[in-house]
Amino acid sequence: MILQEAQEILARTLAPLTYDEFFDDYVSRKPLALTGADASERAKSLRANILGADPKKIILNDFERYASTLTCHIRNATARPPIPRVVESPEGFADLIAEYHALDYTIRIPEVQNMSPELDRFTRALEFIFGNPAGTVIFWSEAEAEAPVHHDEIDVIVIQLVGTKKWFISNNAPTLPNKWKSLGETDPELGSYRTYDVTPGDLLYVPRGTPHTVKSTSESIHLAIGFVPVTVREAVSAALDYLSELDRPLRANLGNRADSLATGKDDGTVLRQIWAAVEQLQQRCKSPEFIRDALIHRHARMILDLPKPLKNEIKTALTTDSRIKHNPLSIARLSVTPEILDFRHPGEQLLVHLSVEDCLRFIKDTAEFRVGDIPGDVGDDIRIALVQRLLRSGFLEQA
Repeated sequence: MILQEAQEILARTLAPLTYDEFFDDYVSRKPLALTGADASERAKSLRANILGADPKKIILNDFERYASTLTCHIRNATARPPIPRVVESPEGFADLIAEYHALDYTIRIPEVQNMSPELDRFTRALEFIFGNPAGTVIFWSEAEAEAPVHHDEIDVIVIQLVGTKKWFISNNAPTLPNKWKSLGETDPELGSYRTYDVTPGDLLYVPRGTPHTVKSTSESIHLAIGFVPVTVREAVSAALDYLSELDRPLRANLGNRADSLATGKDDGTVLRQIWAAVEQLQQRCKSPEFIRDALIHRHARMILDLPKPLKNEIKTALTTDSRIKHNPLSIARLSVTPEILDFRHPGEQLLVHLSVEDCLRFIKDTAEFRVGDIPGDVGDDIRIALVQRLLRSGFLEQA
């Protein structure tokens, strides 16, 4: 996947809203609702089928992975929820879900992966564009089920798959909270709000820190795809992380002894170390090139930490005429150091000689190609070897 492809995936999902309108008017600013007359019929159909034509069947068929991971929520509990457990069949999974629904609980299936190619590609596009991992959760409830008033520490794109729901979303500006529970933080109040009725294929975007609640008006299944755009705090942290790669004192122990903080015995070394580090960071950050390199380094680390794609078998022997394409979930970052090339894609780091830079840039930036088209002052044996290596790692597929 290249950036243009990721942008097109997001644009198709947001239609009739444009890609630029989403970023200029909504992201981290205010909620978005693509419902009813505001929804493009083509985009609505695409969204409604992002998990497949029969979402219930697809979810229940994945009973082995998800039955024992269920969590739940409810507005006002009158009984303890069931305990998630291993089940033996889709029917057993349906029975377990029914136990939750009988007590008015909405079930939550966390960390949904590989449930459909379309959902995985949409999630990967968000990761590429926003520069942070994204996660998908499924919510399944019966009619009249309600959620408590809350806000999320992540931005959320909601896609309704089955049934109808009524959302109540605060009119207050999003507070953009940290991803952790802040000291002394209490449950938010809804305050003044707008109401949104959603049907299959409708999309909502709720910025992090926006109080909201929801009520099912029929049996309902929806996806919640969460992510956080790179924040200023993360960018400063990236600059500090990158500086620590270049400056050994930042990697030194804090204080004269490893137990300085625990014992409270310090001669001022801790303060001097921190002051020196902050001053060094401030000086380095006056360079636009340093900040650019720090953010590139951060993005490469993020990509490496994403789940590794499934490996492919090489079906036929490779020649210069073999046609190759990117794995649909592939994204990559190529960094050039004075000594070596650092090629990273989800779950794998490949370190190779500087002489193949043109080859790797072409492979990274070209969605489909013929092996013999790979540029660079190298032999065909090197072209074939690079492609074989990236086929085995799952970055490439045979077309």
